[in-house]
Amino acid sequence: VADGEKAPDLYAHPAFVRAKRWRVSTSHLTHPKIVNWGYGEVVPDGVGLSYSIHPRHCVFNVTALKETGWAEKLCTLLEESLLELRTL
Repeated sequence: VADGEKAPDLYAHPAFVRAKRWRVSTSHLTHPKIVNWGYGEVVPDGVGLSYSIHPRHCVFNVTALKETGWAEKLCTLLEESLLELRTL
């Protein structure tokens, strides 16, 4: 947007504003030479979730600032979900 021009209304829409803030940052990396990897959250109240899928196991790395409580909550829910999937 040039000086003096108004930005399109889309940029002020609440859904657009909310979508620009990534509370969950996730990425997949599976390679036989990489055992584990990870990264941090991208916003203070967010969570970073890296994962790799192998033939007989999965690896997850969950990070968040301690005061948010996100990491423990997400790990518990992730474990419950994976255990449930195993029974299918």
